Amino acid sequence: MAGEWWDMDLLKADWGIQQHVIDPYFNASTINGKLGDLYSCSGAVEDGYLLDVEPGRIYLLRIINAALFAEYYLKIAGHKFTVVAADANYVSPYTTDVIAIAPGETVDALLVADADPGRYYMVALPNQSPLPDPQNPTLITRGIVQYGNKQRAAEGEGRPSSDIPVSPEMPDQHDMITSFYFHGNLTGLHHPQHLEVPKHVDERLFITLGLGSVCRGGQSSCKRSENNESVDVATMNNFSYQQPAVATPLLELHYYNTDNCVLSMLQELPDKPPRVFNYTDPALILPGPKEAKLEPTSKATIARRFRQGAVVEVVFQGTAILSSESNPMHLHGHDMFVLAQGEGNYDATRDVPRYNLVNPAVKNTVFVPRLGWVAVRFIADNPGIWYMHCHFEFHVSMGMVALFIVEDGSTVDTSLPAPPADFPTCGHDHNVMSNEFYPI
Repeated sequence: MAGEWWDMDLLKADWGIQQHVIDPYFNASTINGKLGDLYSCSGAVEDGYLLDVEPGRIYLLRIINAALFAEYYLKIAGHKFTVVAADANYVSPYTTDVIAIAPGETVDALLVADADPGRYYMVALPNQSPLPDPQNPTLITRGIVQYGNKQRAAEGEGRPSSDIPVSPEMPDQHDMITSFYFHGNLTGLHHPQHLEVPKHVDERLFITLGLGSVCRGGQSSCKRSENNESVDVATMNNFSYQQPAVATPLLELHYYNTDNCVLSMLQELPDKPPRVFNYTDPALILPGPKEAKLEPTSKATIARRFRQGAVVEVVFQGTAILSSESNPMHLHGHDMFVLAQGEGNYDATRDVPRYNLVNPAVKNTVFVPRLGWVAVRFIADNPGIWYMHCHFEFHVSMGMVALFIVEDGSTVDTSLPAPPADFPTCGHDHNVMSNEFYPI
């Protein structure tokens, strides 16, 4: 498990991101909660994750990115992985020496212990977009894969020393193409339970992902471009998600058919952005006259309703507005067929013929590449209210969230079940955030 160690209360970090008053970042990367020997917190080298292996054996590694802020590259010196599943769905076996895994993603990979006896570093490196995007510290961590004692005792000349682990050659922290190719090489595995890609599409959405700003205090006009009069937000089709001010959970209101109440507080997520522009123009990354025209946005509780069983196609288009970050987009309650990905701006005439409708990867978190796009298709067959959001925590805190509402079908199995008898209720007065973090 790739993760992060924070020397900060995460609730305070979340509030600081929302209010744009602090720029929090984690202090160290971890593998299975271990900092590794690159860190020294109290004058002594920290312990790292240790994986003991026996020569010739095959190990199934279930890899999770539980981090909040970064996609990671994972490598083990002298070894290769065979990826066999992603997000708990089988993929066609794919051999690689590096795994790219974003927050919210999982990867199952086979590791064959076929190297010379010794010790080998397992390294996790967080990547990031290059300048002119804001730069963060490079916080690498590493564990060790070591062969069993009997084999190490029998090692001969010319083989790696059992005391000095071998280090892998890592991609550059700004190398985004390695991630692009890793995700693009994942395809679905045909097996008896595999899902067929639906050919007919009922609804199509084109969703731009980016940053913008809103005026503080609900003002209609203000100075922008990182001015204190405005707050930076993250957007989907120029809307930034705002939590509704209701005491009763939306899912409960939805179940009891209080639709008028629910609908009155929701803003429909549009089919497409309000304007067409060169979404991936690098000139939009830094504040300036061109970017300023696109920066103003709105806050609302954005949602989209789908009838039970509808086939929905979504194209996620990354943008360069104030940032060229990638976006791991996660849909709760459903899996998505990943039809295609590309760099630059999506072009239906050019890109639809390239859709993989035969054996696409099936995932619940899709990685939208930096200044690129991803096309997905899913069946809205799980009734209820589901989050669609970016899995970078700073984007969630800033509002890159929408609600996908799937209506009930005609049967018990396609309808939302009743809340359990012991279902807890809570209101906004039960605030999980300490008052000291909020301005009075």
